[in-house]
Amino acid sequence: MVKMAKKEEKKENILYETIANELDYGSLPRAWQLNNIEYFSDRKKLFDYQIDAIKNITKFLKHFYDDLYEYPKKNKYDEFIETKKKLYNELLQRNNKIKDLGPSDENKAVKELLQYYDYENRQKRKVIGFYNFVNRASFWMATGSGKTLVIIKLIELLDYLMNNGKIPKNDILFLTYREDLIEQFRKHVDEYNYYHYRKIVLHNLKDYDKLKNFEISASKDNINVFFYRSDLISNETKEKELSYMDFENNGKWYLILDEAHKGDKEDSKRQLYYSFITRFGFLFNFSATFTDPWDIITTVFNFNLDRFIEKGYGKNVYVSQKNMDKFDEFDENEKEKIVLKSLILLTAIKMARESISSTFKSDNQLSIQSDLYHNPMMVIYGNSVNIDDSDLQIIFNVLEKIAIESNIHNYNEAMVDLLDELKSHPRYVFAHDELIIDENFLKSITYDHILKYVYNSETNGKIEVIKIPNNEEELVLKLKTSDKPFALIKIGDIGKWVKEKLKNYEINESYDNQSYFQRLNEDDSSINILLGSRSFYEGWDSNRPNVMMFINIGMGDSRKYVLQSIGRGERIEPLKGMRKRLRFLANENTLAKTIRDKLKSCDVSMIESLFVFGTDVENIKKIMDSIKYERSKSGFNIELEKNKNIDGHNLLIPVYRENDKPEISEIPKFTGNYELLNRYVQWLGDDKLLYALYNEYLQVSDIQRLKEYLREDNFDRNNDGNAFMQTIDLINHIKIILENIDTFKNLENEIIHFKEISAILEENELNDLKKKINYVIGYGRQEEQLDMLTRKLKNNEISPEEFQRQVKKINWFDDVEFKKDKFKISIKNIKNHYYIPVIVAEDSKEDLINHIIKEESEKKFIEDLENYIKNNEVNADFWYFSKIDQTTDKIYIPYYNKKDNRQDKFYPDFIFWIRKDNDYYIIFVDPKSTSFTDYEYKVDGYSRIFEENEKIKEFHKDRLNIYVYLLLYTDDKKRLPEKYKKYWYDDPKSIFDIINKTNN
Repeated sequence: MVKMAKKEEKKENILYETIANELDYGSLPRAWQLNNIEYFSDRKKLFDYQIDAIKNITKFLKHFYDDLYEYPKKNKYDEFIETKKKLYNELLQRNNKIKDLGPSDENKAVKELLQYYDYENRQKRKVIGFYNFVNRASFWMATGSGKTLVIIKLIELLDYLMNNGKIPKNDILFLTYREDLIEQFRKHVDEYNYYHYRKIVLHNLKDYDKLKNFEISASKDNINVFFYRSDLISNETKEKELSYMDFENNGKWYLILDEAHKGDKEDSKRQLYYSFITRFGFLFNFSATFTDPWDIITTVFNFNLDRFIEKGYGKNVYVSQKNMDKFDEFDENEKEKIVLKSLILLTAIKMARESISSTFKSDNQLSIQSDLYHNPMMVIYGNSVNIDDSDLQIIFNVLEKIAIESNIHNYNEAMVDLLDELKSHPRYVFAHDELIIDENFLKSITYDHILKYVYNSETNGKIEVIKIPNNEEELVLKLKTSDKPFALIKIGDIGKWVKEKLKNYEINESYDNQSYFQRLNEDDSSINILLGSRSFYEGWDSNRPNVMMFINIGMGDSRKYVLQSIGRGERIEPLKGMRKRLRFLANENTLAKTIRDKLKSCDVSMIESLFVFGTDVENIKKIMDSIKYERSKSGFNIELEKNKNIDGHNLLIPVYRENDKPEISEIPKFTGNYELLNRYVQWLGDDKLLYALYNEYLQVSDIQRLKEYLREDNFDRNNDGNAFMQTIDLINHIKIILENIDTFKNLENEIIHFKEISAILEENELNDLKKKINYVIGYGRQEEQLDMLTRKLKNNEISPEEFQRQVKKINWFDDVEFKKDKFKISIKNIKNHYYIPVIVAEDSKEDLINHIIKEESEKKFIEDLENYIKNNEVNADFWYFSKIDQTTDKIYIPYYNKKDNRQDKFYPDFIFWIRKDNDYYIIFVDPKSTSFTDYEYKVDGYSRIFEENEKIKEFHKDRLNIYVYLLLYTDDKKRLPEKYKKYWYDDPKSIFDIINKTNN
């Protein structure tokens, strides 16, 4: 993207997502929250991560336009510039190295634009300050993660916020760099429009002036969106190219870019043009791969390939690195073995899929074999499918040898190499899983199996080439002994290939002119090998790739090419419509669990893997470099341990159920303009008109409940003047179903944040941190070590002097510090915590490690608690506690959010478990100041469920008397309403005093 001085990659930490994660979406005012956020169409609902993307950008826009800009109170250009400076200074506190990121007049586009910006002179260059470009947000979303759905929901969100008066009313522009991607976008828009009252209407950017001058009509009842090819934006207008100055619009665009970066010099200029036309608007950038610091720093939602796989949405990736350290370059024999290994694996995976399907053929209750997984395929990528490429010739030679020979001299050598690598290095390159193989099964694969499963033939035979009439991009290969093609070559122009590369093959023409490439995803596709240039690695989706080979990666942006190519093989769909790996589906779906329990784990592991090969050492290095880069931006996983002392103790948590639809009189009061709403509904009159306007939000049966609620006049009145939006809020309000307690269960996977801690550190720093964490984990074993030394002393295995020396080496309870520049954390072993160690950051703004304790109130509470337990004995059979992270964990208290008229979830910061005899105490602790948002609503929600007549309810399970408490821990209790004072405490002693005063 924008050219700047060379920078170290470690400067490029993601900052916007950190800011968004510090804000609570549930606490945003109702007018900032998109209705039906998960709904796209009757056929499509957003995945959880797509919803999180919309929530993150909502939070960030709220922070920018409301908290910093104070729109609409402020709406002048100079005030907008000051807002950008405020955000820049906020970023500077988190990473002071961003001051180096401004573009200089070394870039020609900067020279064009200097007159519009303040700039400074640095080292004989004019540099525009980076603060001018912070009104932007990037979405780093893996290939196949459904960016287009998020883009369209973002358009809906912008329209919603503009209509609510929360952000300025700017035009929306969508840019992407290929016609087929525009067409794909149009198709998704059509699907969205079919199910939504307010339609998205697309206008060619060339018609911008005509539309603005009313030469073309555009209804205000629709969402008008302009579109164009991003690579055709220039500094002058030609036949197809458009000058950015022709539609500059005073810099007031909401611009959405989709993969609109190519990395060339022209692209570098275009990125500045995009920023220029949004200088008083906002830029949203979507891509599967980001390498530019601007994009990385401003990433508001990171769901790159690493996270996509870690969350179970894609295949695990295995990169073959066998013999890479032995050679500077592979010889021909080594390259032949690589091709053979890829064919053996493809055969194995196709046989595994056959095994999976056959498992259910005799099961009458589960007749689903045809819907399980996909038909595996190998993809061979070339930077360009050059007819002179020697590696490509080797691939053809091996394919031909297997086709006509039954005894290939290095087949056994390739098999031994493959087995050795898979057994000795089973780890995938992303996430934390390991490959599971059946060694005997792999050993059993023969030449005949490859013929059958790859070549679609029972016997060997010569390869013939088939041309498709009127198709200059595809060639098909098949054996003469088979009636089914097995390979497809997809390139730009087949003419030279036919003349020079395939002159020794028999070439026939098909009677059928249908594209084999377009039919790859059809159930009856016989193509098992796809060979093509990099021209098709974008804009193509398939579940089928399980083996991928890179011939020549070439120069240029190899990271983008490798990661997006791998992304094309990532899609997984064990059951129709269920796009997660089976292990993840089994946690959510009973049928998936039944299927998982019946299948061989090695079969599932094989078909849920993408095996990646390179035909030369440099290729493999580039693949691994790209993967390491991707992982570094998500952070490297830090493994903490569940406290082993907890084993054998039940840690109970509440389980809730939804009440039946409440009576109108039981619904909480609605905050709104009663007189306006009542007149509005009466004015609409006909129920059919009401339904036509609001069918996205209500069923026919809800209309009478809406009118009945209005008759009840159960309102907290305000003077809001937007009848249309208030009616939506009221409809949602009358549909509210509050949760209540159902039972209690043992803690299982409801606290997982300690498994998802990641650190953005250099490798040596990461190793140092892990070493210190393991050192602290060792504290929990000091009694075992002391017992062992005592036994050795008694058995005369060591001397008293040696005993004393060894005792001194035992790790006792000191905190260990880790530092990186200004970043500092304390690593603590708190023996009663659910997991070990507890990590506490010194500065709440540091973001190098996630899911740790950062907030000042939480840090103060931990400090006070440590002081208490060091000096006091707790009179209980056992007690433990844990941090709760609302972004990952599932322990909460449901409550009615009166301000925004909806049910919300309150996630206290900590949960305590204390047992004394048959009395069991669950104590939620939330250390906040007395001014924290909406604490009254949260306390009321707790009281509704766990109290009765202002006393704690007693629940019973497994012969235990269970009591649930809520303590709002603060160091200032004075300025509180009397009703809520009993919930506030300023000393950890209060937590343990509960044992003695339950219901007294």
